[in-house]
Amino acid sequence: MSITIYWAFIEDEWLRAKEPEPIYKKFLKNVEDKNTTIELCPSIREYMKNTFSVKSIYQYDFEIINDKNEVHSDLYDQKFFNKHVLVRSQKQKLFSFSQQFIFFTEENSLKMSAGMFPFLEDNEITKRCIPIPGIFDIGRWFRPIDFAFYLKDNYNKFEIKEDDIFQYIRFYTEEKIIFKQFYVNEKIAKYAAEGANAKDYRINKTRQLQSYYSMFKHKKNIIKEIKNNLIKG
Repeated sequence: MSITIYWAFIEDEWLRAKEPEPIYKKFLKNVEDKNTTIELCPSIREYMKNTFSVKSIYQYDFEIINDKNEVHSDLYDQKFFNKHVLVRSQKQKLFSFSQQFIFFTEENSLKMSAGMFPFLEDNEITKRCIPIPGIFDIGRWFRPIDFAFYLKDNYNKFEIKEDDIFQYIRFYTEEKIIFKQFYVNEKIAKYAAEGANAKDYRINKTRQLQSYYSMFKHKKNIIKEIKNNLIKG
């Protein structure tokens, strides 16, 4: 048995986006030809099951300038910064760097974790960042995933390179995952924005996920649009 997960990248540069890759295959490759039996451990295989790496399509950096009380980047323009960098708390060095991957399924329910620390990697993300993971049901909510993180104590600068693995995602199922990419047209983009924005402008923003799931009324329409915009490999 298998489960189909539809995925897309909601940015103008979507052609550079790569399909998530299983981390267990990379783990096996890393231990290949070494005098070890760790790859035979069933608990490791079970832990990494249906966990995938997500690669950055951008190279970017920004820095906290404490004496000016600002966050600054010399790369690209202010439009890019405003679209992709969310300063949640400069004092706590808490940010989001937006790369709008989105995942969805026809299944009635499928929980997914995003923002997981990419523990098999050795890059600027693992060196500088403490990612903040989250979990939600991609069968009951249609919205892009986030990448929220703290900068570690010794760093005031965020750095990422194109093709860096910056987070892991996991799908909570025993079934095999089959990814199918789709193109984000105007209707799909509107549905995704509505899902992401449903939390905004509330006095009390603390809500149960169920309250957001109960708002979700357009699944059939979204699936129809996705299937009409599948990218054939």
